[in-house]
Amino acid sequence: MTTPTTLHPWAEPAALASLHACRNQDDLDRAFAAGLTALLPGTDTAMCLSEAVAERMRVGSTTGPTCPLRGLRFASEADWPLPAEQRLPIRYLQHELGQLLVGRGLDSEERRLLGAALVHYGTALVNLTLNQEAKQATEDYCASLQALEEGIVLFQEEDPAAITARILCLAASMAGAAAGALYVLETVGDPTSELRLEQVLGIPDSLLAQFRSADDSPWPGALLDQPAHVASRDGDGSIAKLAADCVPAILQQMVVLPLRYHGVVAGICLLLNPTQDGASTRDHVGRLHSLGQLAAALLHRLRLEAQTANNHTIERELQIAETIQQRLLPDGPPRTEEYDFAWRTIAAKNIGGDYLDVVAADDGEIHAVVADASGHGINSALLMTSFRSNYRGQVMWQEPGDLVHDLNEEVVKEVGPTGMFITATMLRLGLADKQLTISSAGHCPTMILRAGDGTVESMGSNGPPLGFSNGVDFDISRCQLGVGDIVMVFTDGITEATNDDLDMFGEDRLQAILRQSGAMPAAGIVDAVLRGLGEFTGRNRYDDDVSLLVIRVR
Repeated sequence: MTTPTTLHPWAEPAALASLHACRNQDDLDRAFAAGLTALLPGTDTAMCLSEAVAERMRVGSTTGPTCPLRGLRFASEADWPLPAEQRLPIRYLQHELGQLLVGRGLDSEERRLLGAALVHYGTALVNLTLNQEAKQATEDYCASLQALEEGIVLFQEEDPAAITARILCLAASMAGAAAGALYVLETVGDPTSELRLEQVLGIPDSLLAQFRSADDSPWPGALLDQPAHVASRDGDGSIAKLAADCVPAILQQMVVLPLRYHGVVAGICLLLNPTQDGASTRDHVGRLHSLGQLAAALLHRLRLEAQTANNHTIERELQIAETIQQRLLPDGPPRTEEYDFAWRTIAAKNIGGDYLDVVAADDGEIHAVVADASGHGINSALLMTSFRSNYRGQVMWQEPGDLVHDLNEEVVKEVGPTGMFITATMLRLGLADKQLTISSAGHCPTMILRAGDGTVESMGSNGPPLGFSNGVDFDISRCQLGVGDIVMVFTDGITEATNDDLDMFGEDRLQAILRQSGAMPAAGIVDAVLRGLGEFTGRNRYDDDVSLLVIRVR
């Protein structure tokens, strides 16, 4: 017969509040188990807390004479299969911490009391964990303050050599060692980079050069992932993973001090034969560990400062490159009464891989090109600068078919095996006859809005991108333009731009804007397209370079 639940201590708030007075988890588990035994005498129960490993729980306190989880450290649901109503969750706010397993069904009052008690248990468990973490953090902080006090001069030093020398001297002094060495990673923060001997104290460099690992792995890199510790000579004569035959007889102990903080590895400090006795040296390992953290932070700071200075230099150079690239755009539209021109190009980064140009020939014809190098950034910009030079040098002297053929040969030669390529649409506009000649190399279709009926013609690509292979012949398309017709050439940075739902802007939206703005001047159409693109994507800079050329027939 069970004890009447109305008389159970958990029915009183003060009894539940006492769970929060427990000083550690063992006390908490014992207090909760005592309450369980009083509430459910003779009933098997098990307190199980969640583990990081999926479908596994850590078994805590158990009650009852036949609990199947007694003595187990970890368990799964298969170890004690119970219906869901006998698995009571242990929660803190929205987080499930584990389950209380009960070997029999519960009445409503028992379930109510257990539910309230589990809320207090979960809260008390979280508070104990937070208190323990705070205590450990306080201890670590105090140790760090000690190291900071002893190494405060390091923060005032800017010379890397002086910093590393001071670190080694401080570490040797704390361990009472007369000899030592400090190694720094070639790239601080990258433990796979090479360790460089930075400072030596009381030991010849030549002796350190003879040290090698017992398993032929790089030494002392094999010690980087170890905690700070004191290594003693093994029975076979080896020490700190050194091969026994390269260890001098005089070397009996070594302090291994990795320089590491918050996951950033900077190097390692090795102190040979500390003069203090072993127990005293080990007492100083905590302080040495804090010094190692301080040293790693300082070395990391030096690297970040160097990176920042380098980044500022690169940023300034990119700004200059952006200015130069913008100046490569046409100064203004050709002086002609037959056509109205407008264009815009927006680089995804400081510099882009798009090229847009309009050139008036001596014979009165007008040539235009919109091209897009694969990728974007410096490599694409360099390739496109070369392409611009070749285009401008040949466009006024060659027929469209010969021009695109020869440009392809040049691009193939320049990109080599890199896999880069260029898509391009090249136009030739006649003045007297208003004839449009198009040569396209894998580029987006050219759109032509007809003023007469408002239809949009799409002139697709009729050749592969430039740079794929030699000896390619490209087809040429021609069409007659009329007054009010609009020609639009663009890069896929427009049609492939996406919104937050990853929907692409697409050609249909672009055609719709072209129809709606067809009565505007060329500049108004360009503004309408970019405004629509910005509204669709929610930004004014895009993942790919964006270029747009609009030509209106007058």
